[in-house]
Amino acid sequence: MSQQTTRPSERTLLQRVRNQLIDYLEIAASFQAQQDFQTQAPQTHVATEVLEQWADWVSPNWQEELKAPTFSEQERSAITEFQTIWQGTHNTLVRPLPALEYIQLAPAWQQLRVAAEDCLLVFMLRGKLSDDVEE
Repeated sequence: MSQQTTRPSERTLLQRVRNQLIDYLEIAASFQAQQDFQTQAPQTHVATEVLEQWADWVSPNWQEELKAPTFSEQERSAITEFQTIWQGTHNTLVRPLPALEYIQLAPAWQQLRVAAEDCLLVFMLRGKLSDDVEE
């Protein structure tokens, strides 16, 4: 007997993306969280992950994709502000990126952390949404 699977709705999928953004911002907003990530995954270049994961979740067309009601207007504004800082950081830092302990000293990386913290504060006004049920 085959089991029928139900595909999640677009809104549920957006809630999952929103939750992933929060997870990302929690790491990007904290030098300690970045260091913990590096300790837990020593084979991972955490600085590269922090810089590149944002682009995994926020495409160039994000304004058409990350829409209300899953993303509030405040959250969309926070994404815009963070995206501006992220883009500047992405374009400024040398490649390959230095080790985490060195990149955390860079003013651009420090600015990225503060921008992530500001964005995270906006998202945490509502917190994470369900991965399974439309909210």
